[in-house]
Amino acid sequence: MKITMRHLFLMLYASLFVSVLVGILVHIFLHPHAHFWWEELPVFSAIYGFIGCIIIIIGSKALGHHWLQKEEDYYEKH
Repeated sequence: MKITMRHLFLMLYASLFVSVLVGILVHIFLHPHAHFWWEELPVFSAIYGFIGCIIIIIGSKALGHHWLQKEEDYYEKH
């Protein structure tokens, strides 16, 4: 069976739909409670995730510039 781009997009959309549906059903039937007051804020998870991604990007760029990248004549010196 050959998997085409159409099949991949169909699987992507189906998995997104199922994950959203399961998330809604969990909140309807299980009533999860927050352990801390800031978890009650409506957009806390989105802001926390966004700030986490920004920190990962800045940290990886700093790591790349200061540790991984070498000067152009690095091998000629040694």
